Amino acid sequence: MLHTLLPLYAELGVRVRWMVIGGDERFFALTKRLGLGLYGIDTGDGPLRAAERDAYLDGLGPAGDRLLELVEAGDVVVLHDHQTAGLVPRLAGQSVEVYWRCHVGVDEPTEASERAWELIAPLLDGAHRLLFSVPWHIPERFRDRPASVLPPFISPFSPKNRELEPESVTAALIRCGLRRAGGNGGPPVTVIAETAPGPDEKLLTQVSRWDRLKDMEGVLAAVTEFVPEGFLALVGPDPAGIADDIEQAMVFDRCHEAWRRLPPGRRRRVALVCLPMTDPGENALLVNAIQRASQVVMQKSLAEGFGLTVTEAMWKSRPVVAAGVGGIRAQIDHGRTGLLVGDPHDLGGFGALVTSVAGGGADAELMGARARDRVRRDFLPDQDVIRMARLLRAR
Repeated sequence: MLHTLLPLYAELGVRVRWMVIGGDERFFALTKRLGLGLYGIDTGDGPLRAAERDAYLDGLGPAGDRLLELVEAGDVVVLHDHQTAGLVPRLAGQSVEVYWRCHVGVDEPTEASERAWELIAPLLDGAHRLLFSVPWHIPERFRDRPASVLPPFISPFSPKNRELEPESVTAALIRCGLRRAGGNGGPPVTVIAETAPGPDEKLLTQVSRWDRLKDMEGVLAAVTEFVPEGFLALVGPDPAGIADDIEQAMVFDRCHEAWRRLPPGRRRRVALVCLPMTDPGENALLVNAIQRASQVVMQKSLAEGFGLTVTEAMWKSRPVVAAGVGGIRAQIDHGRTGLLVGDPHDLGGFGALVTSVAGGGADAELMGARARDRVRRDFLPDQDVIRMARLLRAR
């Protein structure tokens, strides 16, 4: 989003700057635990102790020092997510306004989410306003605090979402092992598969991080067991290219092992695709092409902040079958702009919805057209700028 927002604000005459925090392995391990906790997931590690809280704050020390060098009186600082919450106290007493934007959340509080908020909430006391992606992710403890809903957005002109020529789509599919035709569209992508989909096979895709909450392994089970036709592509980043998420490799290895255990007939219908991360533009173009070539795009998350992979597919007029969690249900009107399974653990129900689209029982074309219109109306950059301007005007 920031790649889009900063040039847009600059064009409007707003002085803008983007800062990225760093951290060591312990810092990222702690923030991973915090993130999972905010999604309601109990990692089994127990509550974060005082020493771990101190380590989290110490990890933000260099970023806080640099931030204080950059800000000037009258500036507005927008901090994103739990990794940056500890920077709010560093800005207290400065002549700036601090907005903390939370892109994660849980639909129903759990013991794990409450423990995570117990660490983060006191750090946010100095924030001018809290921003959440959907209203039901605002914790009860913040009901008396200034809080607003500011949903994320996609850029229709970015490499991930812009229109592509058919030749570009074909070349990308060849690179990713999802087209049998000859030719070479560039350096090959890491693909685990026994074959590519045939010319008449429908491509069923989930594009996600290799993250336990995206449940790629559950998608693999649901489609191979309950969807009788179609070729499944589980598409994610090269785990080696994600330095700040130590679980990526572990989750990918679990998916690989589950793929190996499939009966031969089912295994031939699945590809695990790891997209290179060295060139973000190249990665985005590959995602774009795969989504455009898919007859069904899936997002069976167990929990979700907003789910921009859903927004991206909707913009491309693809029918989306997803779990009705988090911000996904803020985007999809079941039966009109996509299909939602109420329980993300219901593999049979999820498979039945995918089958209804892939088999022609649902009007995929009409659903896709409505989905694109929904994104055009509510989830493009102009709406984010307008909403933020209204917040600043109301100060």
